[in-house]
Amino acid sequence: MIEITEAIPFARQADELLKKQVIKDCIVMQSPHKLCWMNHEPEAFKNILIGQIVKDCTNSAHYIHIRFESGIEIAFGEDIHATYNLEKQFSNKNQLVLIFNSGSSLELKVGLYGFIVLGNKDELLESNAYIRSAMEAISPLDPSFTYEYFLKTTEIDKHIGSLKQALATSQHIPGVGNGVLQDILFAAKLRPMKKVSTLSPHQSLELYHALQNKIKEMIAYGGRNSVKNLLGEYGRYETIMSKDRINCSICGTPVKKVAYLGGKVTFCPTCQIE
Repeated sequence: MIEITEAIPFARQADELLKKQVIKDCIVMQSPHKLCWMNHEPEAFKNILIGQIVKDCTNSAHYIHIRFESGIEIAFGEDIHATYNLEKQFSNKNQLVLIFNSGSSLELKVGLYGFIVLGNKDELLESNAYIRSAMEAISPLDPSFTYEYFLKTTEIDKHIGSLKQALATSQHIPGVGNGVLQDILFAAKLRPMKKVSTLSPHQSLELYHALQNKIKEMIAYGGRNSVKNLLGEYGRYETIMSKDRINCSICGTPVKKVAYLGGKVTFCPTCQIE
């Protein structure tokens, strides 16, 4: 699953690989996927994209944007695997393939679910609520993401629910999902189930700093070691509280894995005392 920790380095990589390339051909929905949402019919995608010149690549939260000189762009995200090939080689199970004049290609394959949308900025904002939320959100790395904004956007200031609910649900912080949250909470020494109402002012501030610092660290390492980039290489950040973790890497205590709020949470019962 692409989160903000992967979207930023992946967008930088895409910018280096794709800038100034021209789309010679494209293949749309070669393998239909009922949980791949697109905002145009396959033939419309093809008609619009052929001949487009890549201007640059960027991201909004956990969505990667390929922007063209014409003013339109593609945005894709969620559980999507993007692979760049130097030659015209790709599988027959994909939802979009961009073939460039250089002979290289970019292949997008949806796992559980994903969005691939095309249009100008206004069209992307109107395409669905998830992409609009990502495009309008203030990044945790932006100077405008202040401590006061953090408390408000997560609704921690309302003193309702748990930390997982505050940080990884309802698109409170687009791009921060359950995968990234585990290590953020580990760094703050707090458990996912901890009630927001029991946070002390000091713990809230530590959580704010842990959020920003851990995201910066993951990005610096090119993303988590569970997610591949456009060249098929795993990120170099070793996830501390991964689903495969058996013992805490700090204290050696067996980690706890508990079903909670629609997914499993992983935490160390010794290091995360509350």
